[in-house]
Amino acid sequence: MDKFTSTVKSQVFPLSCLDSYSSCVTIPLYYFFENKNGDSQFMPSILLRDSFYTTLQEFPFFTGHLRMDTGGVDAYVDIDRDNLNMPDYAEYSSDVCFGDLKAANFSPSALPREISEADIFSTGNKDGVVKLIQIKIARLRNNSGIAILASPVHALSDAYGFCEFMKRWSLVCKEAAAGGVENTDQNISNNSTLLTDRKLLYDSLPKEGQPLDETTAMVLGKKSMLSVLLAWLSPEKRAEFLNTVTPCALTENHVFYLSSEKLRALKETVGTTDVASGTRLSSNDIITAVLSMVSVQSNQVHDGDTDDETIIVNFPVDFRKRLENSNMVNYTGNCVVAPLLPFQYKELRAEINDESLATCAVKVRRLVDLVTPNYVRQSVDLISSEPDCIMRGAAHSSSISSGFCLSNHSRIDYYGVDFGYGNPVWINPPKVYVPNYATILPTSTYNGGCYVYLSLLKGDMERALRHKFWCSIAELVN
Repeated sequence: MDKFTSTVKSQVFPLSCLDSYSSCVTIPLYYFFENKNGDSQFMPSILLRDSFYTTLQEFPFFTGHLRMDTGGVDAYVDIDRDNLNMPDYAEYSSDVCFGDLKAANFSPSALPREISEADIFSTGNKDGVVKLIQIKIARLRNNSGIAILASPVHALSDAYGFCEFMKRWSLVCKEAAAGGVENTDQNISNNSTLLTDRKLLYDSLPKEGQPLDETTAMVLGKKSMLSVLLAWLSPEKRAEFLNTVTPCALTENHVFYLSSEKLRALKETVGTTDVASGTRLSSNDIITAVLSMVSVQSNQVHDGDTDDETIIVNFPVDFRKRLENSNMVNYTGNCVVAPLLPFQYKELRAEINDESLATCAVKVRRLVDLVTPNYVRQSVDLISSEPDCIMRGAAHSSSISSGFCLSNHSRIDYYGVDFGYGNPVWINPPKVYVPNYATILPTSTYNGGCYVYLSLLKGDMERALRHKFWCSIAELVN
C-alpha cells in the first residue's frame, strides 16, 4: 500500500454518460476458492493484499471521490493524493468450513456472517464516505478455503470490466507468488492491455445515430419531476434516496441449473417452428423468453389485469464487440445499453410451448439486433442531451408495477480469476431484494449450461417452483 500511496498522482478522471447512469449502485459478487490440498500457505493474506494495491496502480480511480457536475450529466472521479479515498479492504477469520458451504450448495444462509451482507446502493459508510471498491475476505476454518466479496461502484465498471479487474489482480498475485514481488511491476507492464480512458468509448462510436426502438425512446425522452430530482442529487444522496424509497420486498431467491442438453433441445424445437422461420435464435433469446414467461405466469393475478396490458422486459446488452474498434474488448468502463421490450400480458401468460416460446424469443432477438453502433450512438446522445436523462430509466421503473429484468453474464470469464491456487469453485451474487429479476451466470466448466439466479416475491417463487414447464427444464440448486 505504501508504494501505491507514494506514487499515485492527483488527477481528475472523467467518466462517460453511461457511467453516470449507474453512479449510485454497486455490482457485488462472491468468489469461493477451495484449499483442496490442505496447503498451509494457501492464498496468503499479505500476498493478496500487496497484489491488490499493486493492481490499483493501473486503476487509481478506485481511490478517488465520485463527483458529479451540477445538473447530473458529467460524472468524474477526483483523485487527490493528499486526500485519498482508500478502498474498504478487510480480511476476517471465519468459523465456517469450506465443506459446510459446499454441502449447502453455497446458499446465502450458509455464508460467513462477516461477508453475508452486500450493499446494493452506494450509500457510504458510517462517516458518509462512499468507497469506490470494497473487498471483504473470509478465511474459512482450518484454512479450508477463501471467500471473497468484491464490490465496486457500478459507475467505474460494468460486470465485464470488473471481472477483468479481478483477473488482473489475480494475475499480479499469481506472478508475484511465482517470481517474487520485485518482478511484479514489470509483469504488469508486459500484460497491460486493459483500457480505462472513456475517450476510447466516444471515439469508437459512429458520428450518426439511428432511431431507437419506440419504447426505449419514449422512456428516455420523458422528463419527470422524479428524474430531475434524482439527477440533481449527488451520487451518494441519490443512493440514499433510492435506498429509502425502494421497498425491501419479501423476496425469495433461488439458483437453478439449465444444462447444455436442455438448452440445445429448446433451441432445436423452437428454431424449427414457423414463427421463428428465418430468424436465428441464440440461447440468450430463448432463456430471456422462458424466464419472462415463467416470471409473469408466477406473479399473482390482480383484479384489473387485462390481456392487453403492457409488460416491460429489460435486458442490458453489452456492445463492446458490436463496435468496429477491436480495442473495445479491453475497455473496462460501462459498455451496455438497456433496451426495453414491451410484451402484451397475453403473450407472456400463454401456455409455454414451441410456438409461444418462439414468438417471445423472436421479439427478443429482433430488439437485440437493433443494437448497432448507430443505435449506441443515438442512446449516448439522448442520455447526454439533458441533465435528467441519466435518471429517466430509473424514474420510469419506479412508476410501473410489473415488469421483468434479466442480466446475462454467461459469457463473462468469472472462473478465469486464479490467484495461483486454483480457479474459484463457485461464484454468485448476493441476495437480491428486488423481485422479478434474474442473473445468468456461467458454469465453472463453460460447458454450454448456465446458472439462473432468480428473485421473485415469496408467493410468486412458490408458484415458480411448481411451474410445470420450468420444473421440466431447470434443476433447483439452492
